[in-house]
Amino acid sequence: MPKIEYIDYAAIDTHVQEILQKNNGNMPVMVYEKFKGTKHIVYLGERHGNDPADARFDTIRKYFLQLKPTIILNEGGQVADSIHFKTREEAIVKNGTIGYLKFLADQSNIKLVNADCPDSVEIAGLLRLHERNTILYFLVVQRFIPQFISGHHKLSDINYEYDKFMNRYIKLRCKLVLSDHESKWSYFENLYEQHNEHKKIDLKNFDLSQTENDQGEFGAILLYSFQIRDSAILSNIFKNLQIHNRVFIVFGAKHLLAQRPTLNNFFTSTGN
Repeated sequence: MPKIEYIDYAAIDTHVQEILQKNNGNMPVMVYEKFKGTKHIVYLGERHGNDPADARFDTIRKYFLQLKPTIILNEGGQVADSIHFKTREEAIVKNGTIGYLKFLADQSNIKLVNADCPDSVEIAGLLRLHERNTILYFLVVQRFIPQFISGHHKLSDINYEYDKFMNRYIKLRCKLVLSDHESKWSYFENLYEQHNEHKKIDLKNFDLSQTENDQGEFGAILLYSFQIRDSAILSNIFKNLQIHNRVFIVFGAKHLLAQRPTLNNFFTSTGN
């Protein structure tokens, strides 16, 4: 596998903020297309969401049809082969970008494959540098709270939804063994107060900007998480390029920006 180039995440964050300001808070789809011999990739960097009216889904379809890939690589986990969507709208509303990619894959009779870093590998790496309670706090704030809020759940559902997240994601995918106490919402409420000057959590007015905080300990965790994931994603891309000639890739825009220097070196080098 080609050597992974140094990634300046601070510069990437600055670049993303400039793009958002220029586009009134919107993130247009970034398009990265490269050829090398018989190898051809189209890599789209986007901002995730599940609004069927969002024009970025039309952009995804446009480049998918142009490339006619033999495989699609996605972010965020493997979608079971048994899952199928009847319509474009159903796919997007239920599963956002991943759902739509599965819909396109099924239409073209090709595979949608998770190219993301296994959650267990990422979390094991984070735990080597950060305290366990801090990592649990990070995971809930970044990966549960936004989903709960955007899913329009009732606040009375919080204990049930949190229990699902802890069992299906933290235990099964992250492979973390949890005590009964750690598995309860009350445990996270206490963690939240510890990290927020003893303020109680307010899900109705939760500040989602803190899930993208690039400062302090939370920012350090995010940075190392990206480093672990981007290395694994690049490795998976190159593995699939050994097998497939036309590869369609859709990840978050920051991942594309981070991986672009390494991909540039591969596609401009003269070796195989």
